[in-house]
Amino acid sequence: MSPNWASIGTSSMRLPISSVELMNFRSILHISLSDKSTAASVNGLRAVRKTSLSDSIVEQITGLIAAGSLRPGQRMPSEKDLCQQFGVGRTSVREALRSLSVMGILDTRAGEGTYVSGTSRRYFEKTAQWALLLDPKLIDDLIETRLTLECQTAFLAARRGTRKHLAAIDAEIEGMRSSIAEPERYLEHDLRFHLAVAAAGRNSILENLLSMTRQYLQAWIKQTLAGAALSDTRRRAELSIREHRRILSALEARDAARARQAMRLHILSSSRDLRR
Repeated sequence: MSPNWASIGTSSMRLPISSVELMNFRSILHISLSDKSTAASVNGLRAVRKTSLSDSIVEQITGLIAAGSLRPGQRMPSEKDLCQQFGVGRTSVREALRSLSVMGILDTRAGEGTYVSGTSRRYFEKTAQWALLLDPKLIDDLIETRLTLECQTAFLAARRGTRKHLAAIDAEIEGMRSSIAEPERYLEHDLRFHLAVAAAGRNSILENLLSMTRQYLQAWIKQTLAGAALSDTRRRAELSIREHRRILSALEARDAARARQAMRLHILSSSRDLRR
């Protein structure tokens, strides 16, 4: 789901945007890019209309990074291209890029350009961890959001998923199984499983919305695992793998109702485990 710098032509597109507060869905808008979009424009950026132009630019860029649309090591467009796409002057763009560089989210290299920092992912993980600590109700919001989004993506995946999609989902389960003694790797495969199911549903907006919740889910799981005994962690992992297999089985059978129910039971089961 990485942006394709050259993918936007002269016709308008509608894509979801989030703020750095990933769960604040009021900031997710359906937007149309201007006909002045250039070959170097970024999927998901829109003309700025807020009072603080640089803050709005920061919000949009951090939202794309948090959602995984901009990835560590990826080169940003030039200042000129960003000015044209945002519809602002160079001063606002430079202020925003400077702020993001100070936060360690972007890395400006003399003579090379500006890149998404390799440490940007850790920044968003920490932001999500602090948010969960400061407002425990976000966990309830996260569970509700997952039930709303993921049960539907499983339903759609059963109807629309191709053999290639199902193979990708199966590969993530195998990755979970082979890394059961390595929590970091296991968690990465677990999260990618859910994104793979969303991809199989072939609804790009649902897929992007699910991606936006990833940092909160990852932060919650890491907080829980940090205080868990090794034997308990392994028990949870083995149970989760069985639940993931049931979801895949329903997808392979093209049983949309069963896939939705299997996903619902998995989310509720894993949420109960994480709350203990």
